[in-house]
Amino acid sequence: MDATSMFEGSATGSLALDRLVFSPKRAQTRSATNEDPIEARAIAAVKAGEAASYDYLVSKYMKRVISIAWGVVRNAADAEDLAQEAFVKAFENVGRFKTGEPFGPWIYRIVTNLALDVMKHRKRFRHEEITDAAPAARRDRADLPAIANELAQRIDRGIESLPAMQRIVARLYLVDEFGHSEIAGMTGLSEGTVRSHLSLARGKLKEKLADLHGGSND
Repeated sequence: MDATSMFEGSATGSLALDRLVFSPKRAQTRSATNEDPIEARAIAAVKAGEAASYDYLVSKYMKRVISIAWGVVRNAADAEDLAQEAFVKAFENVGRFKTGEPFGPWIYRIVTNLALDVMKHRKRFRHEEITDAAPAARRDRADLPAIANELAQRIDRGIESLPAMQRIVARLYLVDEFGHSEIAGMTGLSEGTVRSHLSLARGKLKEKLADLHGGSND
């Protein structure tokens, strides 16, 4: 899977702007209910020792897991490596997975935690501090997926300019369309902290994109 294909169908454009302009409490979030009987059977089979059944879960979630990892680490090769690591970790611990629960939130939480660990490592050993005044350089720009329109490019640049956790939360909310509680579960933050990061991010993005939404603060 290449860096472009993993972002096909992304909400980076008009939908991301809608979620940016309107209050988070008005935004619809996806149900966490597992409505895929094939997924449930695959999980049960993997737990019973049928490793081949895990292929269904990998094929179903790989693209989105890479997207989540990329949104944190901003490097396509690292994102793919983290996705692979997340699926291996999930497989090794599948016995702890609660029967009847959807697999998605679990694998999303695993890959987010792995990606956040990478960011901590970068700060510790490469001194990559991300601040309001000096966002980190996008040295891997050539690895980023092509974004088709000017709106998507502007939103992407705006999100990228945010401090680290605001950027991560904003991308999970605006681009990947996760809800507040989902993001809290994935990042280990409280829901209140997620809302705080998102509020700060939305304020800064609205200023940068004021001409696109008429400066509305609703």
